[in-house]
Amino acid sequence: MGKCEYCGVTVEGRAKCPLCGRKLHKSTPNTMYPACRTDKNTAAEKRTPYWPALVTLGAVGICAWINLMTRGSAGGYWCLDIAAIFAYLWVLVLHTVKSKTRGSLKLMLQACFIIAMLCVFDWNAGRGLWSVNFAIPFACIGLIFLATYIVLTRKMSWNEYIGYMIAVLLFGQAPVMGIFLGFTHFVWPSFMAAGYAVFTFLMMLMFANGRYKDERARRFRF
Repeated sequence: MGKCEYCGVTVEGRAKCPLCGRKLHKSTPNTMYPACRTDKNTAAEKRTPYWPALVTLGAVGICAWINLMTRGSAGGYWCLDIAAIFAYLWVLVLHTVKSKTRGSLKLMLQACFIIAMLCVFDWNAGRGLWSVNFAIPFACIGLIFLATYIVLTRKMSWNEYIGYMIAVLLFGQAPVMGIFLGFTHFVWPSFMAAGYAVFTFLMMLMFANGRYKDERARRFRF
C-alpha cells in the first residue's frame, strides 16, 4: 500500500499516484492500538527479582554467624528470631499481598505463621510460655476482630463468607489446644478467645441468614 504525499491519497496495487502521476511512498496500515515491541515485554516478564531473596539469605546468614561466634555457653539463638521475622515478611508479601487466593485462606495462613513466630520468640527467650498463655490468645482475638471487620466492610460471595466463619472458629480453637496439651497455665485468656470466637460465629450466622437467604435458596432449588 502506497501513499501520495502531494495528493494525500492512499492507493493499493499501484506504483504511481492515479491523480498526479507521482511516485507513491510506502505507508503502514492504520491500527487501532499503538505499536509495541514484543521483545521488551518478554524480557520484562522473564526478569525475576532475585535480589530480595539474596538479601534475606545474606542477612540471616550474617546474623547466624555473629550469633554463633558470640554466643558463649549460656547464650541464646537470637538468629532464629531474625529468620522467623524474615519468613513472616516473605509470606506477608508473596501470599497475602500478591496472591489471588481467598481472603479467608490468607488470614488463616497469617495466623499459622504468627503463632509459629510467637512460639519461636518464646522458646528463644527462655521458654517462659508467655506465648501460649497470653500472646497467642490475644493475637487470635485480634484476628477474629479483623475477620469481622472484613466481613462487615466487603461485599463477598456465600462461599467466601463461609470461609471467614471457619477461620473464626479455628482462631478460637487454637488457644484452647494449649490447655489440652498442658502448655497453658493461665487459662482465662484462652477461654476469652474461644468465647469471643463462638459469639462472633453466632453473630455471623445470624447475619448470613438474612444476607444470603436468596442465594442459599437458589443453591438448594437447583
